[in-house]
Amino acid sequence: MMSATYVLCEAVSDLTFLFMSEPQLPVNSRDTCALVIDWAEEFDRKHANTDWAEVEYLEMIDRFFAEKYRAWLEATPARLLRENR
Repeated sequence: MMSATYVLCEAVSDLTFLFMSEPQLPVNSRDTCALVIDWAEEFDRKHANTDWAEVEYLEMIDRFFAEKYRAWLEATPARLLRENR
């Protein structure tokens, strides 16, 4: 059985990878970290009872990220965004 810390860290790692592949990031890197951790915690809570043998983890985290990223972009003023290079 995996520890809760391991599961959360896996989500943080996957969400960080997805975030860093996007064209827009927060101006402040600490904001990126805070978003990724918050989203990982939310994903973990949302899927606490998910049987990953029955559900494809990567599809679920990709879909979750896409929804969160789209909502974040729509809610964030342009002055708080920077181009990811």
